[in-house]
Amino acid sequence: MMRKPSQVIPKLLGPTGRREKITRSTLQVIKFCWITTGAALAGCFGETSSASDVSSSRERGQKVALDGGGIVKGILVMGPEARTFKPCAENTELWAVPVKSILDAYGALTSEPYQPVFVEVDSEHEEAPRSGPGARYPGQLRLVNLLRAELVGEGLGCEDSLLGFAYRASGHDPFWHVRVLSDRITLATPEIPSTIFSESPPIPIDNGWRFDAESDGAETIRLRLELIRASCVDSVSGSLYTWTASLDVGGVVRNGCAWEGDLALDRGTGSTNLRIAS
Repeated sequence: MMRKPSQVIPKLLGPTGRREKITRSTLQVIKFCWITTGAALAGCFGETSSASDVSSSRERGQKVALDGGGIVKGILVMGPEARTFKPCAENTELWAVPVKSILDAYGALTSEPYQPVFVEVDSEHEEAPRSGPGARYPGQLRLVNLLRAELVGEGLGCEDSLLGFAYRASGHDPFWHVRVLSDRITLATPEIPSTIFSESPPIPIDNGWRFDAESDGAETIRLRLELIRASCVDSVSGSLYTWTASLDVGGVVRNGCAWEGDLALDRGTGSTNLRIAS
């Protein structure tokens, strides 16, 4: 049974690692998280940016992607007579040409034609076809690689900012959420909204990365996070990801899925702000 926020707040001051400063506004966010779904909870403990900063950065990134192709987020709708993609930061729909893996993902998530699905994909922007149903659209987007997909309404979708982190991972039973930043790792659970772990350079492993870190404070907690590039299905929402996650905190292992942020290793050009352990 979940405890009320008033029962959880004292734990924020416990010895199990350094805690982020709790303000009155933060407590309001915690209360809100307790009455939302697990998907929304994942976004409750992130670092905040002003709406204008996030919006302008998102629009710049989307415009670059659409000009020459690249990683882009948006809403995919497919049926017998149309396949369209609407980028998150645009008001224009484009004709979509998805590869088989994206067709399969759309079919796995939907129960009928023309259901909107949020996707993050690698893409190639092309001119619209000269004839056929795609000719009436201003352009064509070839969807060549799926990064993640979820039914609209199952997650944050276009509102999920990818700025300022390398990876995020989450799982259930019980719910947990991890963010890998450039200089630290944060772990959030319903009982403890944020535990901060020391900087952890990524260690290459087979088809993925491992992060080892320790919490600050009177009592040291060791964390190991392993991310493997492989198909992953969220056990609650059914959302699809291309990273599996294994989280070991103090010897307790939890499994889940992960997705990339703008600092992810090998994302896009392959550049990263994370140090790689030798």
